Amino acid sequence: MTFINRKVPSKGFLTVYRILCMLVIFVGAGLTADVAWNIADIAMGFMALINIPACIILSKVAVAACKDYEKQKREGKNPVFVAEEIGLSGLEFWKKA
Repeated sequence: MTFINRKVPSKGFLTVYRILCMLVIFVGAGLTADVAWNIADIAMGFMALINIPACIILSKVAVAACKDYEKQKREGKNPVFVAEEIGLSGLEFWKKA
C-alpha cells in the first residue's frame, strides 16, 4: 500500500486496521467451516467483480505485448519488452532496452 500511493499510513489508521483484523480473526475462529467457506466464496465473487473490468481495460495492452513478443520471435530475436513499442510511454519502471 505504501508503494502504490507513496504515503505512509497514519498511526490511527494502522491501529483501527489492526483492531479490525483481530476482530475478523476472532469471529472467524468461532465460525463453522461451512459458514467460513460460504463467506470466502462471496468474497471471491466480489474480487472477481472488481477484477473483471480491470482485465477488460488492460486487454488491449496485453494483446499488443503478445503480438510484439510473437513478432520478435518470428524475426529470430531474443524477445525484449520495450514499453514504447506497444504504445506505453512515461513509465518509470520499464526502461528502454
